[in-house]
Amino acid sequence: MDANKNKSSFHQLKRRYAALLAVLIIGGTACAALLTLASPAKKTQPQDVQLPLVSSTPLVPIDHQTTLSLSGILKPAEQTDVAFELSGKIAWLNEAFIEGGIINKGDILARLDPFDYHTQLLNKQAELALAQAHLSEQIALADVAKKEWAHSPHVTELALRKPQVASARAQLKAAEAQLAQAEKDLARTQYYAPYDALVTQRDTGLGQVISAGQSLGRLVNLSYAELHVPVAQFERPFLPVLPVPNVKITAENVHRTGTLVRHTGQLSDTTRMAYYVIRVDDPYALHSAMPAVYFGQFLQAQVAGITLKNVLRVPQEWIKNDTFWLTSPQQRLVQYSANILRQEHNYIVLSAPPLSDHQVVTHLPDYPQTGMQVRNNLTHTQLAVKGEKQ
Repeated sequence: MDANKNKSSFHQLKRRYAALLAVLIIGGTACAALLTLASPAKKTQPQDVQLPLVSSTPLVPIDHQTTLSLSGILKPAEQTDVAFELSGKIAWLNEAFIEGGIINKGDILARLDPFDYHTQLLNKQAELALAQAHLSEQIALADVAKKEWAHSPHVTELALRKPQVASARAQLKAAEAQLAQAEKDLARTQYYAPYDALVTQRDTGLGQVISAGQSLGRLVNLSYAELHVPVAQFERPFLPVLPVPNVKITAENVHRTGTLVRHTGQLSDTTRMAYYVIRVDDPYALHSAMPAVYFGQFLQAQVAGITLKNVLRVPQEWIKNDTFWLTSPQQRLVQYSANILRQEHNYIVLSAPPLSDHQVVTHLPDYPQTGMQVRNNLTHTQLAVKGEKQ
């Protein structure tokens, strides 16, 4: 009985092991089939890194001639208060001798009544004739005395009438001087314009009796004018040696030229600016076909300054916090401190860095960093040609 029970347990255990073995065989076969049917895994390919894109232009140092933009008010360079040196009555006035009138050099502005001075001239002519006659008389008497005293060993100069002759000569010279003075006074009854002039003031009228030195009016010189322009202290080092010719002067559609001639020697109390003077010849265009400019008119001037050697002239937006970016030959970003020399309009002039194999970045990526690898979209922007005047 026990033998049959043990035999039955053995068979059950044997069947369990056989079933487990079958399951393992089937599972292994299925795994092998799956591995065989499955496609081989693709190898992972490294992805290409997209480098930041920049734009740049060649770094080309230039010689740049600076330009100073100045402005000021046109003023008279010279003015004269008109006055006679004599007293008398105004007998005639030039029609142009009114405020705003233009007088040419040598034109008569006014005349005094010449009667008194003409009469004085005739009197001095008569006195001169008497002095000449008196001298002739004394010379004749001296000749007679010389003959009378020819054999006398002791004769005085008085006896020979030498003092009388000398006195007559002196009287003649005095008469000649008085006649010259009378002629001059008669000529001074007419006042001639000393230069081409604009009448800015008249203080007399026809028939008015004036005293010597009394003002008749005021003239300003139209031969040339002066444009007084302030120059900031930081701009003065860029001025060349004076005088500076061919200064371009503009006002609306008017174009003229002038010469920067001098410094006034003064600084403004408020702005501390220095004042310079630009000479403008024939401002009212009396002797040329150029357009006229007028006293009190606001004018702008462009002065050619000194030439800066080995510099860059770049747009202002390329400079940030006094630095700008370059790309090295290895296409890496390089940040460079800018030595800014001056600013002209929307451009910056700075010392060129000693990196001729680098390029100036005109367009940066969003977050630039020194040493960042970039790819360059080289532009064809030309900074300037060496020696070009900007």
